[in-house]
Amino acid sequence: MNKRKIFQAWTFFRRGHGVYLVFIMSFLNFLVIQWRLLFQKVVVLNAIFQRFYIFTLIFITIYVPFAVFIGWMDYRKGSVSIDQTESARANPYNKDLAKALICIAQEKNDTAIQIMKKWT
Repeated sequence: MNKRKIFQAWTFFRRGHGVYLVFIMSFLNFLVIQWRLLFQKVVVLNAIFQRFYIFTLIFITIYVPFAVFIGWMDYRKGSVSIDQTESARANPYNKDLAKALICIAQEKNDTAIQIMKKWT
């Protein structure tokens, strides 16, 4: 197995683990902790939510739409556009692409090809 394949597998592992599997495990962990520390210990709440699955259904019914709304607000009016702009500025591919586009606009196609050659 060559170096590229190893790093590609490492990238796929980090993406699957960090974005999906850990997200699911942390969400379930959050549910269990809330249930155990809050709803089982507080008598009034325990009377309302006597079973974990009832708590989970009600929690997801309220929490998921609220989280989607907050995420939507962040994308529309929050910091996402600033984060993406700064990420693009820090990305060497984007810098080279911008330089190449300027060269193309100035009809320096050979220079643009040389700039972008390392990315192919």
